[in-house]
Amino acid sequence: MIIKKRPNDYDTFDIDLINDEKVLSIYQGGSDPNLSCKYEDYRGISNISFDIPKEDEEVYSIFDKLYTDIVNGNVLGEDMNSQMVKERIELQKCMSWYSQIVQNGVVIVMCDAYPLSCPNILRIRKLNDRIRLEFDKSIGEGMFKAPYCISINIRQSGSRIYDFCIPFNTMFKQLQNIVVTKDSVKALAKK
Repeated sequence: MIIKKRPNDYDTFDIDLINDEKVLSIYQGGSDPNLSCKYEDYRGISNISFDIPKEDEEVYSIFDKLYTDIVNGNVLGEDMNSQMVKERIELQKCMSWYSQIVQNGVVIVMCDAYPLSCPNILRIRKLNDRIRLEFDKSIGEGMFKAPYCISINIRQSGSRIYDFCIPFNTMFKQLQNIVVTKDSVKALAKK
């Protein structure tokens, strides 16, 4: 996998993870994190998966934390050693947002940028040796969606899902800290 970082207008970096002719772009739109997945050859697509192998330890650990925090109901990113936090987490797991988002160990995210009738959907799965991100595009009548990528916008305010943006913002900040070479490209583990 290769990682690229580009400065953006928000004093952060846009991140591109490149693996198997696929690009996972993670960028900031205002105060919201966005994930977009596309093929390098720009074929029209309706679904795509992107794997982050365990060998790419630095990136894998960031996505593993994202997955684990959401599945464990720790969307506020709190210290899990506190009894008060453990009780709050158990309460979070009883709320309706949790049953919508976590189903059979799979994290399911509907894009906040589209109506409920036709959202783009991201599924995050933890497999034995990788984290898999699966993007599905739903086309609704009168809805324009780019033919060459599938984007997921996770809103900080106005989201359908309570506080769900927090673990994605944490992931975005952690990716910002990855050090790349002077030409803004870093090759990670080979397959």
